[in-house]
Amino acid sequence: MLRLIVLLFIFLGYNSYSQRDSLLIKPGSKAPSFIMNIGENSIQSFNMPYMNRIVLLHFWNSDIVKARTYNKNLDHLAEHYKNSLYRNAESFEIIAVAVQTDKNAWHDAIVSDSLSNFTHGIAVRGYNDEVCRKYGISKIPTEILIDEKGSVVLVNPRIMDIENYLDERKNIQPLRKDVVGRLAQSSDREEPIKFCRLFLLNYYGDSIQKTVTTQKGEFIFENVKLNQDLVLKIDNKVDINTSDPIALYSPRGEFLMDGRTRSKGFVFYIPARSNHKLTESDSDSDTNYLGQIDVIKHLTFFTNGKGLTPKDEEELNPIVTMLQKNKALKIELTTHTDARMDAEFAGELTAYQAQSIKLFFEKKGISSTRIKAVGKGNSELRKICEGVTDCSEEDHMINRRVEFLIYKD
Repeated sequence: MLRLIVLLFIFLGYNSYSQRDSLLIKPGSKAPSFIMNIGENSIQSFNMPYMNRIVLLHFWNSDIVKARTYNKNLDHLAEHYKNSLYRNAESFEIIAVAVQTDKNAWHDAIVSDSLSNFTHGIAVRGYNDEVCRKYGISKIPTEILIDEKGSVVLVNPRIMDIENYLDERKNIQPLRKDVVGRLAQSSDREEPIKFCRLFLLNYYGDSIQKTVTTQKGEFIFENVKLNQDLVLKIDNKVDINTSDPIALYSPRGEFLMDGRTRSKGFVFYIPARSNHKLTESDSDSDTNYLGQIDVIKHLTFFTNGKGLTPKDEEELNPIVTMLQKNKALKIELTTHTDARMDAEFAGELTAYQAQSIKLFFEKKGISSTRIKAVGKGNSELRKICEGVTDCSEEDHMINRRVEFLIYKD
């Protein structure tokens, strides 16, 4: 009898350890496959890796307000990245798992919140459902990011962390520029908002950078990704004595918008299609820029620095595909080089490079009327080099780049 009790204790202890160990889903873990209800009387097998896709597993419940609010942010994320092209991955997909028994409430929440960008399923046995047990889900909401090879990448990441990962995996990388502008009274642009603390946030409220406006009300945030909605927030309203709305002006003095007041300050919402207006640019066009504003940092070109290599053409193919699929899109490309050559030669070289890229697009069937190609030489350096040796080779690589703005008229 004693032996039986000991054996039973050992078995229960081992089983408890195994269950506890199965909860340790962490970066680097192999994501388990699972079966889940996806409709009234239907189930589906989700094998990991999942169809060569980057997957975000999102566990939620229709009765939990925080989860419902987070759904809307994730649906916005899915909409933003669903058509992006990734290295070695087919696409990005969010699999939303409702951890609840009430299927009617689940369906109602999906319709009510317009969650059209998810793949939906329901864990009808709650935390005892297979998918919850395999991933060790004990609270809601919970998110697990899985790569196309079936490995866990992030657990409960901020949405900004998910975006950064997806952007890094893209065939073409997001364009980064300094975000600059000026704050002043709405009725008098010559009356600046001086020395106020200013915060730059993303669409989801994640903090990106902070700064303080100058004597002239000017501000700058360095090296910001332009493929995202941005929020500017003044967080010290009590220090600003004005009954007039505070306005946001572009670097060129153009009125952009009045700030919306909140309990802790003024807020400016800047959609991705408009944030190019807060960059130093010589473009006065009023085109409708898309959220997907990208840059290919390094095209190698041939040894003479002019013609495209096969690898360069492979890098450009995703952009070609985008233009072929949507005939309403136009593209503006600018080529840049480093500071190690005189300005005249740099201008000639990059002009030739720009025409090489334009010719490649035309050969792929893109009309020349949809392409604007400009060589910028070394007039717009990202890394400023006072002398030839002041920049590292990595800095020179950053300066040698091709930028693409994709837009609709």
